[in-house]
Amino acid sequence: MNGQSRTEAIKQKLRLVGKSQEHADDDIFSSLYLEWSTMASSCPLMAAALGPVSNLFSITALAEPWVIELMDGQFDRFRPDNVRTIVLNAISLAFGVLANVSLLANFTGRVKYSLSQAISITSFYIASILLLALVGDGYRVYSSLGRANADLQFSQGYWSAVITAVLYFLCGFVLTWNLVGHLRGHYPASFILTSSQRSLMLQILCIIIWLAGGGGLFAGIQDWSYGDAVYFCIVTLLTIGFGDFQPTNDLSRALVLPYALIGVIILGLVVVNVRSLVLVSSREKKSLNRVERVRLRNLQHMQLERTDEESFNLMQKIHKSAKKRDMLANLGLSTIMFLIFWFLSALVFSKIEGWSYFIGFYFCSTSILTIGYGQFVPTLPGSKAFFVLWSLVGVPLLTMLIVSMRDTVIATIVHVAQKLGDVMLKNTSSNLTTEPSQKVSTDLESQKPEEPLSDARNNEMQNFNAYDNYGSGHGNDIFAREMLLVDAIQGIVMDIGVNPGKKYSYKEWNTLAKIVETRFDWLGANSPIRFPVDEPALFLRLYWNSLKDHLRNKRVQMGMSQQPNVDMFESSAETSKINKTVDTILWATGQESC
Repeated sequence: MNGQSRTEAIKQKLRLVGKSQEHADDDIFSSLYLEWSTMASSCPLMAAALGPVSNLFSITALAEPWVIELMDGQFDRFRPDNVRTIVLNAISLAFGVLANVSLLANFTGRVKYSLSQAISITSFYIASILLLALVGDGYRVYSSLGRANADLQFSQGYWSAVITAVLYFLCGFVLTWNLVGHLRGHYPASFILTSSQRSLMLQILCIIIWLAGGGGLFAGIQDWSYGDAVYFCIVTLLTIGFGDFQPTNDLSRALVLPYALIGVIILGLVVVNVRSLVLVSSREKKSLNRVERVRLRNLQHMQLERTDEESFNLMQKIHKSAKKRDMLANLGLSTIMFLIFWFLSALVFSKIEGWSYFIGFYFCSTSILTIGYGQFVPTLPGSKAFFVLWSLVGVPLLTMLIVSMRDTVIATIVHVAQKLGDVMLKNTSSNLTTEPSQKVSTDLESQKPEEPLSDARNNEMQNFNAYDNYGSGHGNDIFAREMLLVDAIQGIVMDIGVNPGKKYSYKEWNTLAKIVETRFDWLGANSPIRFPVDEPALFLRLYWNSLKDHLRNKRVQMGMSQQPNVDMFESSAETSKINKTVDTILWATGQESC
């Protein structure tokens, strides 16, 4: 492909990027932007997480009869379910599995979005309706029998069916809302998920399969009901260890060791992915939304003239303020969600088991902290079924709370502790705890005026001054520009190796603008710092493109038609984590890759 056709292809690509960016500009500061953008990823993720959990409870509902016969208030035997209950229960499970398989096929790109949504939504609703009909009929029949005969009680199978019906309906509902957002044109016909979100769904599926398989295994070995065996597995994997269910023979004791070890590893992977999901999911969208609204507000009320440096500092301040407010908002939301879950679950356990509210709260606290004294444990079928659901929901909620506290409460405590340590040790520890990256950083703003710059940056600034002073000296001008670009690239490569997340000062951005012969509008729509961007990678790309243009022009001036062989940058640049905004910035500043 010749140079002109390559340039036109890249410009066409950047036009498409710019068009999508322009559409995002229309929506990013709207009141509904966060709601719809969050729904685009949260709805399928919630359905994919709750779907396998629903299947676990559905298996319990099918494997365990719904009514228990008691003898002197103790379990005697199960009353067999009628054929209609078993058949409809099995059909409901089949529809639930079909819905999850269709959803998984969509995530992997094997089934189109519209077809997958139709299958999943319809199947979830059918499965829920079938179970709701069975649960209602069972409650009507057996509750009337229970009034005449106090020796009957609903089993974990029945209460699992109740939970399953609610979860199936919830899965269908969130997928319906996701489909509504697509039909209204808020996002394309696909699930907008990151690789970590897809990994999380597969790990949730693995932990559910592990629980379901373990339930069947220990139910057979220990002669427990399937519901009790699943309850034993969840208590084991969460390392609570109530002690109300224990392996009683050598075979089960031998199997529980590898089962618990592998299960804890899988659960740990789920927790790690939940943590990364919290860090990158809605926080970025909220921050972008807040930054965009504040930026536009400043543009609309620019009565006072600002210098270029003041505009740069204001944009940086907007980003820092938005990040801080979003971290506090996430902490508040996580705290409220966890407290509601904590207090309501204590109320549910106290009502089912007949405990006081304090005992219910005490039980939930010792269980979520995996203390497991065993003083109070679920003894009724309803409380055991609810405990399984409570455990599966409580782990991610607690993880979200801890992650939200990391950058706020925990960071503040660590900062205060370091300050106190410096004071008590007369600041001797501050020299010992200096990060290596801070010692060798090439950041201009982190160095004191009397400290020398790095060799690369010294050369860069000296060459820049020389280049500025050459004026009309054509040969010297070409040589100075080449040396300036090479030294600048050397400094940026050093930054990428030492501090890849570095944020450059106004002086460094201004130097970049002069070298690549462009001008940045810091508060405008084409501002290079409008959105979070990998600044060292962006600097490297802009410097490299400028060097390619310079070498190409030099060859043209020398009468050589062929372009220099400098395409090795394109392969490395595409692998770096550069924000899509970079392409728009390059297009706006005339620095597109060719």
